[in-house]
Amino acid sequence: VFVILGSTYTGTFEDVQAMSDELDKYEAQTGIHVPIHVDAASGGFVAPFAYPKYTWDFKIPRVQSINASGHKYGMSS
Repeated sequence: VFVILGSTYTGTFEDVQAMSDELDKYEAQTGIHVPIHVDAASGGFVAPFAYPKYTWDFKIPRVQSINASGHKYGMSS
């Protein structure tokens, strides 16, 4: 499952922790582990500074990969 941290057009963040919580419930019911990829191409440059208490990264055990791409940095400011 991928979660978007910083939509290109609106800048909104999807709730990574809430998705992880839902996937925990799914895993408890089915035994199927589903990891999370965070698409942080825009928000990854902003979230740590603008929202320091927002949990979205490897602090969430289900997050297995994150991308933060410099080509989107100009759109994140």
